[in-house]
Amino acid sequence: MPVKNFFLSLFFLAFAHTTLAADVLIWTSNEGAAKAINEIKKDFETEYKTKVVVEVLNKDLTSLFKTASLTKKGPDILLWANDVSGELAQSGLIEPLDEIPDLTDNFLPVSLKAFKYKGRLYGYPYAVESLALFYNKDLVKTAPASFEELVSIARKLNNPKKNTYGFLYDIKTFFFSFPILNAANGYIFGENESGLNGRDVGITGFEEGLSFLQGLSNEGLIPSSTDRGIAFQHFKEGKLAFTIDGPWAIKDLDAAKVNYGIAVLPTLKNKVAKPFVGVHGFMIRRSSQNKLRAKEFAEKFLLSKKGIELFYKYDNRAPARIDALNELSAKDERLLTLKKSAENGVAMPNIPQMGSVWNAMGKALSLSLEQKTPAKEALQLVRPQIK
Repeated sequence: MPVKNFFLSLFFLAFAHTTLAADVLIWTSNEGAAKAINEIKKDFETEYKTKVVVEVLNKDLTSLFKTASLTKKGPDILLWANDVSGELAQSGLIEPLDEIPDLTDNFLPVSLKAFKYKGRLYGYPYAVESLALFYNKDLVKTAPASFEELVSIARKLNNPKKNTYGFLYDIKTFFFSFPILNAANGYIFGENESGLNGRDVGITGFEEGLSFLQGLSNEGLIPSSTDRGIAFQHFKEGKLAFTIDGPWAIKDLDAAKVNYGIAVLPTLKNKVAKPFVGVHGFMIRRSSQNKLRAKEFAEKFLLSKKGIELFYKYDNRAPARIDALNELSAKDERLLTLKKSAENGVAMPNIPQMGSVWNAMGKALSLSLEQKTPAKEALQLVRPQIK
């Protein structure tokens, strides 16, 4: 009897494990991604007898996650951008993940690099996004190969008195100007064997690129007051030949029936302009009591080809999974361009020191474009702010 009772106990424990497993809770601020997850989860819930709950939160997701993690509450999976992963990893709030070859071999290298911190992977990528050149096909036939050629064309088309413009973009925002700044020379952080080195700051190498931007502003081609809203509105109305923007612009431009094309960013002085690559993915809360189920759901369902294609359907960001991206790109030339742009790009730095870079480089751009401070001096002035 004792032996029989022992095996009965094992049976009921196993039964309870497969039928009464705790819910997998996911937090996101992305309603499109939530719709995708709610479709993907159906097979998982049937197979694992585990419910998946998705909560869409519109508040500061990073702060909410930090607070919840410290109290050992909150989501099992956080769906968020890679740039917070370094800070969360350093704080011990997210789980380091195994690099499973069958999984990682199927994803764009830049998407995996974006979620690495001190040599370890801390997030599973599902989508990438980067800047590209948007051009009006009614004003220019093809995209120029270089920024030098682009500027030459833009000057001929630019006529603000007639409300037509050659080249406008959010010039004072570092995110948008980074590709031009780093095309000439320079870097933000150096790299070593364990990843980005926050002590090796190379922004003084942006001098040549910043001087180029200062020239565009000084001649009035791109006024320093230009922001993304101004540039996008002119492009949307068919009054602007060239702008720098991202995949988030596509839906509105299609709705406005603009005759436009998308190209990889032109070269500057024969060097590739490398945009930031933002990566969206899944991070596992380290204090979660349901980590195994959360990982199984992420690895076998969310990151499957079917899962990634559903994310693209509802979220419209370029897939990070190579086979899904190749298949979808064959049907949409714009997606192929965005893929090439991401492959040219630089993974958005995720180390905590990056927070000070945004403020410092914003200041450098303001000094150079508004106060006409020489590029070299502007960069030297802000360099001590990065730490």
